[in-house]
Amino acid sequence: MNIAHRKAQCVLLVACHSAFATWANDSPTVMEEVLVTAQKRVQKLIDVPLSMQSFDAGMLEASLVRDLTQLMTVIPGASEGLSISAGQKQYQLRGISGNNVADPTTGYYLDDAAFFIYGQAYAPVGRSFDLARVEVLRGPQSTLYGNGSMGGTVRFITEQPNLEAIEAHARAAWAGTDGGASSYYLDGALNLPLLRDQLGIRLVAGTERLGGYHQDSAGDDDTNEAELDNVRASLLWRPVDSVDVKLLFAHDVVDQEGSASLSSLEPPVAVAREGDFNDRSYDLFAGTVVWETSIGILTSTTTWIDHDTSALFNGPFPIAPNGILQAHFDTQGEALNNETRLTSPADSKSQWLVGLFYSDTESTDLNKTNIPLVLPQSVQTRASEAISLFGEISYPLFDGRFIPLIGLRYFEDERDTQISSASSQPEQQTFESVNPRFNLTFSPDDKSNYYINIAKGFRSGNFNNPDVCALHRTPVAAGGGGLPCEDSVDSDELWSYEVGSKLSLGGGQFGMEATAYFQDWRDVRQVVQYRGLFQDYQVGDAEVYGVDFDLAWSPPTISGLSLRASVNWNQAEFASLDEDIARASGMRAGDRIPLVPEWTLSLIGNYYWPVTGAWLGQVNVGYSHVDEQFGQFGTLEAGDSRDLLRARVGVDNERVGVWLFGSNLLGEDGAIYVQNPAQGLSFFTQDYPRQLGIEVTYRY
Repeated sequence: MNIAHRKAQCVLLVACHSAFATWANDSPTVMEEVLVTAQKRVQKLIDVPLSMQSFDAGMLEASLVRDLTQLMTVIPGASEGLSISAGQKQYQLRGISGNNVADPTTGYYLDDAAFFIYGQAYAPVGRSFDLARVEVLRGPQSTLYGNGSMGGTVRFITEQPNLEAIEAHARAAWAGTDGGASSYYLDGALNLPLLRDQLGIRLVAGTERLGGYHQDSAGDDDTNEAELDNVRASLLWRPVDSVDVKLLFAHDVVDQEGSASLSSLEPPVAVAREGDFNDRSYDLFAGTVVWETSIGILTSTTTWIDHDTSALFNGPFPIAPNGILQAHFDTQGEALNNETRLTSPADSKSQWLVGLFYSDTESTDLNKTNIPLVLPQSVQTRASEAISLFGEISYPLFDGRFIPLIGLRYFEDERDTQISSASSQPEQQTFESVNPRFNLTFSPDDKSNYYINIAKGFRSGNFNNPDVCALHRTPVAAGGGGLPCEDSVDSDELWSYEVGSKLSLGGGQFGMEATAYFQDWRDVRQVVQYRGLFQDYQVGDAEVYGVDFDLAWSPPTISGLSLRASVNWNQAEFASLDEDIARASGMRAGDRIPLVPEWTLSLIGNYYWPVTGAWLGQVNVGYSHVDEQFGQFGTLEAGDSRDLLRARVGVDNERVGVWLFGSNLLGEDGAIYVQNPAQGLSFFTQDYPRQLGIEVTYRY
């Protein structure tokens, strides 16, 4: 890594998400354009007419962003939602929280490979080492990214093999945990050109231990230790200049003792007992062919995913052996999908794309206990076969100052489920959706972009257990009628209306982005608890108003200093609720949507200076505020507002770096949210306690 590259990293801390990426020269500080592929073509970030950020490897490394959980703390309007363990987490964007329904509301992609299995709503772990960048698209992206992207989309863009040179880099770190066990991580990457300019491979591997700090019910300390291992391999073959063939393999494993759930915050006492665990693993294989032809760029990506989660829960139960109920939950899923699209040539005046997406997924849930005569084994299988046709077209008017765009996606999904413990089975269903997008961009010059974006988002339907539904529908004498539970649950959808601007000011010293939006969410799907059992419901309608503001500044009078501020405010509330559901849950129209904070704020400052020779010093300080949020639907108690401070300081040259770092420096120990599903309270904390550590990096 040369000096110019490290200078680019410093600017990226504040500018990568605003429209500018690298240093044009040393003095004055000027920021150049970031290139992204959010709209499935290469564009300057300032030219993309929607709200998004792009974080490159330098920003992620310097800001202590090692995974998706840490990244979400610097995204305006984003937050962590339901969290079962270190490997099973959900996130929301712009107030559209998934609440543990079978499909997520945020879509995830690894390069062009869709990370999606019906029945698995949790996000990928998303470790950031050796990624080229992470793109976060806010607002519904259903036209280009389909089912599950109604709140937004996160794209992990891997570093591609270099066909010309051998490369290697590594990092190792150790950190002490306040009140808990120590942590460490070790990551490495190796790039090998196998046939110069034609064939190359890139290998990445990492391991991390998160030291535990929970106490279990027996008084044992540090019981929630987690181990995370990942391997990634990329092969690039370029037989001719116009054709790229890419193969990608990704393997992630997360094994955790206990879970993320706490019955007490001070001290942190776990709900989990001795022997409890939550494990998750998945393998992803993807093959992509990119062919540049005279009529356009043809891209076809086929993906296969093998996914497994396993958990053991021990709890008191009078008639169980030794008075302890052991419940084991295991889910196995597979997915095969393909996207093939044709995109207009880069120099075409009219920009267009057309595509076809096919997905075939299956998953099996196995639940069993140590008292099968009382609580028998249950197996549920889910199957989904979906096809989508999509396209977009834009054409510049008035010398390119105005660019209207129209897009459309047709989606059809045939779904089925079988539940071994149910006396009857839900009928197979076909869910359909038509999702348009309308956009108008006004660019008076190459330093400004004003846009209006109107888009529809959706999520496919789901099934309930007919026997549990029958129980939910049964009236309770003291509480009135039952709930309107249906064996199959239709799609929910939303319309989003957004106006925004992206500006480069002061000769490139300032980058500013401002957005205002309104989202009309119809037939909102939430998991509702009744009589101690959960089912999927369309609870009513919701409305989300919000404002995003991002500002990046590199003062010309202070060489090496860059600053960034981003903030989101939103009013995310239920406009109406089903009367029976409101009565049973205690929720009312006007209540906030679960798992959505009203305010999020992120401040990042970065400063670098010459030390001696090729050595540069660098300090980065980041602060995030996440407002309080409510737990799962029906929980009427809010969690805590949280203030998270992190810092990193050190020196590096072209090869070696030594860094001191700290996370959660304010010792924040509040709850992300309070969960009160049936009886008692469970708290979920934001992160591990204060950590102080040292990191060493090496690059060849």
